[in-house]
Amino acid sequence: MTQPINQTQNADIIVVGAGLVGLAAAVAMARQNRTVVLVDAKKPEIKKHQSWDERVYALTPGTVSWLQALGVWEEMDLTRVSDIHAMHLWGEASADPLVLGNHDANLPKLGVIVESQNLMYALWQQIDALGVIVVTDAKCKYIENTQQHIWLGLEDGTEISAKLIIAADGVNSWVRQQADIALKQRDFHQTAIVANFLAEKSHQHVARQWFAPHETLALLPLPEKYVSMVWSVSTESANELLTLSSDELAQKVGAQSRHVLGVLRPVGKILSFRLNQQTAVQLIAERVALVGDVAHQVHPMAGQGVNLGFRDVMQLESLVSATHALQDIGETTFLRKYERSRQADIATMNALTTGLDELFASDINLVKKWTHWGMRQLNQQATIKKLLIQQAVA
Repeated sequence: MTQPINQTQNADIIVVGAGLVGLAAAVAMARQNRTVVLVDAKKPEIKKHQSWDERVYALTPGTVSWLQALGVWEEMDLTRVSDIHAMHLWGEASADPLVLGNHDANLPKLGVIVESQNLMYALWQQIDALGVIVVTDAKCKYIENTQQHIWLGLEDGTEISAKLIIAADGVNSWVRQQADIALKQRDFHQTAIVANFLAEKSHQHVARQWFAPHETLALLPLPEKYVSMVWSVSTESANELLTLSSDELAQKVGAQSRHVLGVLRPVGKILSFRLNQQTAVQLIAERVALVGDVAHQVHPMAGQGVNLGFRDVMQLESLVSATHALQDIGETTFLRKYERSRQADIATMNALTTGLDELFASDINLVKKWTHWGMRQLNQQATIKKLLIQQAVA
């Protein structure tokens, strides 16, 4: 995919970072007839997986519709995509789950589960089809602003000028550091363990979650009887769980999930990663816009991290599409529109994930009783359930 470029390259937009959100940003901007250069420090791994990818994402119908509009969805291997028809949520003391079904909101589905590599492959196909200039295996060296452009210098001596840099280079973003943008951070002191299992019983396209004090277990539906597990526990507990064999871990997960899917058989690798919440204090700098994990990293409890990043790109795309040919998309007034438009969504998601974690972790008996009572009451409130679902699938 890497293309030879001149030692000095001019473009409209530079996207730094070739993860899912960065790739989507490059595709979206290229479809706006903008000249885009995509830069990443690593060589891309562009291949179709034969085994199940341990990294999966729950995409909302809104995200899927957008990916369809970008021409990305048609490049996906849809035999490896699983619909979500319902969500079942258990509290620590809940015998019965809170059930949120697609029929509660008159929707064909609540979302889909996709493998990271499947979506990555589809995005790269569109990058290639749209003629995006790609520079990979190239480390960034410096950023320099002039009155009308921003320059990105690479360690190999290449210099790229553009009107705007979209920073999509992850939680430890080099671009964000160069722009001197500070972070608000929170360490949950938790680690997420990720693995896939083949279940004895059909998951029936239901995404299941069990909430306990500072602990969340999710079993997400994959095709056939496969499920993807994300188990967020204290880092101390995670270290103990990671010493278990795959079969022993499967037995633990089965017990924690109340054996609703019967016997679980491990498939593939077991991965883990620390959980933190970090939010950039501003989403813009001079001719720089932050998207995805560069701008915000949230607890995986709500399963909305990648959708939140894609919504950043959607908003930028919408603003760019509304500009005229001579308008400067790196100008401060333009970028402030982007920042203002994204603040409420990001703040809401941070509050939701932090609030849920604290609610289910409460040691106060009254709070526990009210939480249990509230989940039972919600099962009987069709209007509220519909509102909850509409918020979750936007």
